[in-house]
Amino acid sequence: MKAAAEGLASVWLTEVDSRRYAAVRIALGVLVLLNIAHFWPLRVALFSNVGTVGGAASAELNPGLHLSVFSLAPSPLGVTLTFVCAAAAAALLTIGKWARPMAVAVAWFSLSTIQRAPLATGGWDFVLSNFALLLAFSPLGAEWRPADLWRSCERGPRVPRYGLVLMQLQVFVVYWQTVFVKMGNPYWRNGEFLTYFVMSHHGRFAGTWALGWHETFDKLTYLTLLVELAIPVLLWIPALRAWGLALGVALHLGIGLLGTGLWMFSATMLMGYCAFIDFGRKTRNPGL
Repeated sequence: MKAAAEGLASVWLTEVDSRRYAAVRIALGVLVLLNIAHFWPLRVALFSNVGTVGGAASAELNPGLHLSVFSLAPSPLGVTLTFVCAAAAAALLTIGKWARPMAVAVAWFSLSTIQRAPLATGGWDFVLSNFALLLAFSPLGAEWRPADLWRSCERGPRVPRYGLVLMQLQVFVVYWQTVFVKMGNPYWRNGEFLTYFVMSHHGRFAGTWALGWHETFDKLTYLTLLVELAIPVLLWIPALRAWGLALGVALHLGIGLLGTGLWMFSATMLMGYCAFIDFGRKTRNPGL
């Protein structure tokens, strides 16, 4: 029992440089600001009581406990003020000012957008919401400002790594769940997905030119699945982490090259990599 307890403590409570949490906090704050800008032109249509989907209908799409802040401020003015307050909270979180309450506010806002307009949110909204919730109960590295995070060579304060472990598991689950879902799609199974994707409205380069490259795209379709399976494993192993980071960056740059309207998804997934970045000098037990 003692050995088991020590093992669990080693996984969850080993201390790491607080800059690792600060990197996640800063990246999350910036991405929430970008997501707010993304939603801003449609805020009244999507989130107010005069929008395209009523509050009752959105509640039916989200059975269970309904915690959306837009239920408290459903008017167009209320929605606008909510967005302004959320942007202020994200900005303060980014610079580490009143970081704990700002993290809670950002998590509530992110959850609220999903509950109020589930059909308009993307997969990245769920990732942002999950990371914001995890960060709200984790060390925040609030002493680190964006300008100081990479500049200083000194080791930061040491904090337990339980939050980083949960964030790393979140990245693992997102990638592997995505692969399992894709395997249920016949176009992924037969290798034709990327060919159709490039020719769809999501493709950056219009035309039927992809048909002449379908054999290459077939191989890239299967390669994408293998890469998505490999990335979280490589990230999880410290000795192979650099390969995982490089492979993940290449994957999401490729998505940005071939597709349109997916930049927030790629940026959000790359934000999750911050949970794996180590700072400071190497130690005998660098941990996760």
